[in-house]
Amino acid sequence: MRIFLLNFSAILGGVAFSLAQAQTVVPPAAVSFEAGLQAAQSGDALQALRHFQVLAAQGHDAAQYNLGLMYLNGLGVPVNAAQARYWLGQSAAQGYVKAKGLLEKLP
Repeated sequence: MRIFLLNFSAILGGVAFSLAQAQTVVPPAAVSFEAGLQAAQSGDALQALRHFQVLAAQGHDAAQYNLGLMYLNGLGVPVNAAQARYWLGQSAAQGYVKAKGLLEKLP
């Protein structure tokens, strides 16, 4: 039991550290769709990813679409068809036309 608690607390410490680092990279107040687009257009896929991930999780339909595209094409993340479909589906469910069209074209 003692070993389990030590391991569990070490895991929690690692999660807290990861969350703290993630927040220092893009503070929630600094997240915007426009900044994500600018980062993507300038070739900074990781910065775009950070913006789109936060916004997509908050339900932003265009960010969900862009995040789906990033997973589909491996921009800033490894190609992941399941994640691409998930985020495109989330966007399409909100009526985002581009997401609906792309989902229909995927095998």
